[in-house]
Amino acid sequence: MNSRGKALRGFAPVSWAILLGVPVLLGGLSANPALAQSQTKGDASIRLELQHISTGTFEFDIGEADYWTTDTQVVLISGDYAISDRMTVFGALPYVRKRFTSLVDWGGDPHNPNDFYWVDFVPPDKRFWDDGEYHGDFQDFSIGVSYVLTEEGPLTVTPFMSYGVPVSNYPFFAKAAIGKNLWTLPVGVSLSYVPYFSDWHFAGSIAYVFSEKPINVNVDYSVLHLSAGYWFKPNLSINAFLAGKYTWQGYEFLDFVDDLATFVYPDDVGTEAWWHHDRLFAARHLNIGVGFDYFLNENYKVSGSGYTGIWAETTNVIDSAFTLGVTRYFGGE
Repeated sequence: MNSRGKALRGFAPVSWAILLGVPVLLGGLSANPALAQSQTKGDASIRLELQHISTGTFEFDIGEADYWTTDTQVVLISGDYAISDRMTVFGALPYVRKRFTSLVDWGGDPHNPNDFYWVDFVPPDKRFWDDGEYHGDFQDFSIGVSYVLTEEGPLTVTPFMSYGVPVSNYPFFAKAAIGKNLWTLPVGVSLSYVPYFSDWHFAGSIAYVFSEKPINVNVDYSVLHLSAGYWFKPNLSINAFLAGKYTWQGYEFLDFVDDLATFVYPDDVGTEAWWHHDRLFAARHLNIGVGFDYFLNENYKVSGSGYTGIWAETTNVIDSAFTLGVTRYFGGE
């Protein structure tokens, strides 16, 4: 397989979650192989990726909150293995650490399970992570399978599914939480299109993500990733991409409020639902960015990206994010 085929085979969703701002954190998609192109049995790759994500304003149904930020750092190890000319298994494991930073003198509303308003409901986890320091742990392990359904001409169609499960009991009640601590089951399809006699390449992936239901609330969501790239050299491609997430149900902020006229925050939110609110929010957002793939040789690829948020609802807007990774390819039969 040449460098272009390898770049397409290793294209997607190891990085989806990150590009969507739902890291492998935030319970997102995690790894899928995605655009297998002319693979053979025994083809494999392993990838090490570093990521940094900074968020700003929280957008929600009654306004916005701009008095805190978060910084997330990720070390992601992923890989795939072609068990046939069409079927590939893949997996990923991220180590994530995150920090909450207040921008105001009064503290910026850290989530504290030891606060005074927890009276009727007592949080079962008393860990406090919004202290301004980085806190981290291994997040969610993902494993899955893809199948090259068709590879006719310039178009490749690859359905996939995977399963993600938390590997550590990290807290979820914190603005510095590294994830939602829920299992996920993404089911989707990836497509790549490489026009004949062209240096352009186009790719897209869409998935519906079934999620564990916190307190029996449906928080399933869909994710979308679209990209267009151009090979400026045989070993160098530059691409632009659009990535989004849409939670179909879930909660808005006002769903936690009985009577807005008499509501006092945070005194009136000491409930089990509020304990789970970051899991329940109907997060929706759209990110845009640019990236590159550079082959050092047939076996090693360096890739990176930078992106920012352009729209968000019931979540924090991504101010800036960067990824940098190295992939090692192994040939099969």
